Amino acid sequence: MPAVLPGRLVNAVLEGLASNSALPATLLDRLVAHPELAPELAERADLSPAHVRALLAHADSTAVYTLLDKGLVHPADIPITDESVALVVTGSPDADPALARALAFHPDPTVRARLPEWACSLPADVIELLARDPDTSVVAELVLFQALPPWLAVSLSRHPSLDVRRALASSPHTPASLLASLSSEDTLVRELAANPATPASIAADLLRHHTSRYFLAGRTDLPSDVYDQLASELEPGILSQLAANPAVPVPVLRQLAGTRALRLALLRNPAIPLDLLAELAPSARIGPDPLPRIASASVVELRELAASPVTRMLVAARPDLPADLFAALVSDPDAGVAGAAATHPLVTVPQLWELVERHGPLLYPRVARNPLCPPELLHHMALGAGSVEETYRAIARHPAASGETLLLCLEDAQARHLAAAHPHLPVPAIVELLGSEFTAGAAAANPSLPVHVMEELVDRSEV
Repeated sequence: MPAVLPGRLVNAVLEGLASNSALPATLLDRLVAHPELAPELAERADLSPAHVRALLAHADSTAVYTLLDKGLVHPADIPITDESVALVVTGSPDADPALARALAFHPDPTVRARLPEWACSLPADVIELLARDPDTSVVAELVLFQALPPWLAVSLSRHPSLDVRRALASSPHTPASLLASLSSEDTLVRELAANPATPASIAADLLRHHTSRYFLAGRTDLPSDVYDQLASELEPGILSQLAANPAVPVPVLRQLAGTRALRLALLRNPAIPLDLLAELAPSARIGPDPLPRIASASVVELRELAASPVTRMLVAARPDLPADLFAALVSDPDAGVAGAAATHPLVTVPQLWELVERHGPLLYPRVARNPLCPPELLHHMALGAGSVEETYRAIARHPAASGETLLLCLEDAQARHLAAAHPHLPVPAIVELLGSEFTAGAAAANPSLPVHVMEELVDRSEV
């Protein structure tokens, strides 16, 4: 650590210390005096009532929200120092309704407009007051975020402001009968099509408006003929929505498969038929996560898919395979199949060693992501990773990585940031990383950082 900590590092270091689980109580007592650390400190699990009171005194709305959410403070005990704190408090079901009433009369319309979104619920008189607000943005926010009495919703459907009517058409709280009446207004088509509360029969009738089609393509409650018509569109966004929609009929999905750009969306569609999945899989970069259709496949279907070289890799990524099927996949000579099995819950430590020996550095990142990977294998891979930076990053994330292994990962910038927070990193390396702007926060958050170093860092911040 440098003799003088540069000013630009002070905030990063203090924020790291504020989240350090090993921070002693004496230093926590000092850090709560820093207003800028209130959001980080509010997240801690070791706050005393005195700490909570000190944090509340900073009037930081983010900290107040966290303390309320954790149940560490009651709304009545929070000092209302400004509008931001007041709005956060209204989000509690135990908030005093008088607070919402006071905010409804606030002279700043931006404060009044934020009230409907923040408030857990609003008293009836406040809802009626905001509905008459001279600023239309306030009325629009009320309509969007709060459930209105039916008579008031009907009244606001005739509001002269288009923004208010659009909010009404977008709101999931708007009654279906009122959404149906709003469908006669062409300027509300997009909002109605996107609103899941819009009845399917009303939404389907919006197909005649081109601006509705992107949103209709993502709905799962429409008649099949609507999807047939949408499949004739040329816009990529509409077709991508359609390709990912599990309600789209299989013939339409097959029609969309002719467009190469849609294949990944089709493969991630939970309703894709297995024969189409097998057809499209070789031509798309799918990634390591199991496809939804693979995740829902029966054991019989899994065995059929595993028998094909094209889909074996997809099956290997599923975490609940029968033991015999997994054993065949983890020993597959294809690196892609074996790599997909490398993070599987059934894999054993000897099998991880075999994967590394058989496939080399290509599989190192996948093997290093397995929670069972032992320290010795992690070190072996760090020694041979070469230019495969992702291996160092995966090792630096692994809780079993030893200090000696982590030191090998420090050559890669991203791995260095990850290793800085690892409790097994040797103390001299942690202290050294405090001097870098990129790693200072992570190093300060490391629970293995010696207390005397923490004390020195806090002392310097208070000079």
